[in-house]
Amino acid sequence: MRDYSKLLALAGKNNGYIFSKDVASLNIAKDYLKFAVQDGIIEKVAHGIYIEKDNFIDTLFVYQKVNSRVVFSAFTSAYLLDLTTRDTDIIYGSTPMNYYSKSAKGDKNVIIREKKEIYNIGITEIKTSFGNTVKVHDIHRTVCDLFSPKYVGDKFVQIEALKTYLRREDKDTIKLMTYAKLLGVDKQLREKLEVLL
Repeated sequence: MRDYSKLLALAGKNNGYIFSKDVASLNIAKDYLKFAVQDGIIEKVAHGIYIEKDNFIDTLFVYQKVNSRVVFSAFTSAYLLDLTTRDTDIIYGSTPMNYYSKSAKGDKNVIIREKKEIYNIGITEIKTSFGNTVKVHDIHRTVCDLFSPKYVGDKFVQIEALKTYLRREDKDTIKLMTYAKLLGVDKQLREKLEVLL
């Protein structure tokens, strides 16, 4: 029986995940990953990413590990930031203009390529329900994105997210409208705010 203790210790430090780049840096033979998969100790979830057997796969975390420049936005970030109760199978995100990843788009994902100065507005980190850290656009940017014509989605989520945002202690309507102007959605947002406030 092979000794997988080093691999499992690595998984323990990474919430059940093992990354092949970490294995190489610890001088563990890469063949051990292949053997561990064959022996049913771990399973491969994406290129260079493995997880301990019988652990739940955190789809968003894995997706972002594979597509490192994607920042979750619009409907995906609204769900992660508790602005809406509606989850979606579609991943919404943005990338810099010069970033291209064939795997980022997928069958139905909505990935918007943006100028660097727009892409960088409001990037923050949050933990998924599985406890893994991912990059998202903050609550102010997310509300703006929901009203952008770049993202076509559920009108219910737009209103639910805006109402939830207005009830939150960390809301900042000045920052919201500053972002809205930079993103070209200030008119749409102002109209909704006038009705709700």
